[in-house]
Amino acid sequence: MNACNVLLPGGINGDCSIPLSELKNAIICDKDVSFSYANKKVLANWKALTQTALTIYAVAAIDSYNNTTDDPNVVTGAVSKSKTVTNTPLPSFELFLESNMCDFKEVLNTVKGGNYGIFYELQDGTILGSIDTSGTEIGYFKPFKCKINANSKLLQETDATNAFKVYVNHTKKQQLFDQFIFEPSWDVTEIVDSMPIGLNMVATAVYADGDQTVHINVRCADNKIGLLAADFETSTSMSNVSTPVVSGVVDNGGGDYVLTVQKSVTPANLAAGDYVYLRVKVLVSTVATYISGWIRVEGA
Repeated sequence: MNACNVLLPGGINGDCSIPLSELKNAIICDKDVSFSYANKKVLANWKALTQTALTIYAVAAIDSYNNTTDDPNVVTGAVSKSKTVTNTPLPSFELFLESNMCDFKEVLNTVKGGNYGIFYELQDGTILGSIDTSGTEIGYFKPFKCKINANSKLLQETDATNAFKVYVNHTKKQQLFDQFIFEPSWDVTEIVDSMPIGLNMVATAVYADGDQTVHINVRCADNKIGLLAADFETSTSMSNVSTPVVSGVVDNGGGDYVLTVQKSVTPANLAAGDYVYLRVKVLVSTVATYISGWIRVEGA
């Protein structure tokens, strides 16, 4: 029997060797995403987080990347001259995305240095994450916890691929020792295919008399028509009014809409100092088919 051990991970004849491939895609998600050991293998569980829970945010294709992890700090003893490593720097990376300007605009709007989770898809199709080795979720497959910040040089340089940059800074040291790779029976492109279609929504005039005018189009594509009041979601956590609502929608064609945005279902317009965040979220049953970023509507 060819047994692998921690010092000879390749075993006697190399059967246990798993090469660590280069990065292909980054799966950006909520930091609290997790799968039981068995559930991680099932594509439907990943799709549910993408389409219904909306906690897998993006599969970002990577053109290239730089490993910016600091070297360990090495201290030389004053007398013995022996060297001691005094720290274990956390991994950090610069990722250069394959993206169009419209999609990256949403990345810039969304990824602003907050705490996220990230799985890495490698070139061989395996997914790199972390296995929980302590607490009540031993064996759960989880993303690496990190801070993510997007940055853009705006216009591409000639023959350059580095305009769309995302900084990834890992924050949990134990996950360095709990890395885990698994090879799914499905392809990550199937997660991409299940994602809601992205919409751009911009306010085209100031809020007035209860109404907010907006323009909505599929990102980098056609105008979106036919939206109803039920297709607009308001946020109570990001607003300073307790019961914000889009109570009515007038579709003027060509992606132009007039939204009636109020404090409650009984007519109560936003006043000066009030603000509401809203977005498009079109549902078919519980599955999101279209989604936009949030915009802020302010009372006058």
